Amino acid sequence: MRYVDRVTGQHGIFEGRAIVLAAGTLATPHLLLASNLAEVNPAGDTVGRYLTRHNNSVVFGLFSRAPNSNRLFDKQIVINDFYDGVVDGNAPLGPLGSLQQMTPPLGIVRAAIPRALGGAAALFLSRASGLLAMAEDQPQFENGVHLDRSVHDRFGLPRLEVHHRYSTRDRLANKALSERAGNIMREAGAFATWTHTVKTFSHALGTVRMGVDEQTSPLDGEGRYRGLDNLYVVDGSALPRSAALNPSLTIAANALRIGARLAQSLPVARLRRQHLPVHA
Repeated sequence: MRYVDRVTGQHGIFEGRAIVLAAGTLATPHLLLASNLAEVNPAGDTVGRYLTRHNNSVVFGLFSRAPNSNRLFDKQIVINDFYDGVVDGNAPLGPLGSLQQMTPPLGIVRAAIPRALGGAAALFLSRASGLLAMAEDQPQFENGVHLDRSVHDRFGLPRLEVHHRYSTRDRLANKALSERAGNIMREAGAFATWTHTVKTFSHALGTVRMGVDEQTSPLDGEGRYRGLDNLYVVDGSALPRSAALNPSLTIAANALRIGARLAQSLPVARLRRQHLPVHA
């Protein structure tokens, strides 16, 4: 495996019986595509595709007195009642997602609004609590990353471009969850509610999916990259569905699972590194 040291700019090669790639849901397909490794995979046309990212909103409830007067970290409540869906003509069929308590810290709110409103934000947050509506989005082939080979960075990698658009069902799922979050807030005593759409690129998954079908999944169930015997992917790009929760623990559990099997199946060996001339 060829590499460029980010600090020194030194070129080199790593050699090992197994190479584990865990650069993240965007950077992992970037490296695979830039290395032309999609060409050796029977599901090569799906490398970088099926990008998912939760469709999130925070529903605030405004109360007559401070619900968290000590300003403690408040993420203790999770509501999974609607995870598998609801019987409601206005909600889409199938899984919706989850609700979890989350009131953003004052510093984050102040950074996101005009400075003149900072005092109002402090007063608002002191009387508010929030529920994060985390809707599971649909894996869509059109959502993903691709390369612009006309532009390269200082390491020689072509520029990565990201495309993602929520489906109609994704938006309806978020709307159904947000409405239920508002109902819960009002039942808890809130006299007003307000929904804030979260636009951050959170919980990105699925661009190098694991699966049993070698025509649609670049990875097998062991995380091995199809077409190569010794390349494994263990980050969020391997997860084929977004579920409706923070995926960090699932990513870690899968990485530990694959790592344990590699440790059992491969003899202990030192990783060899060879430096190359800068012009290589």
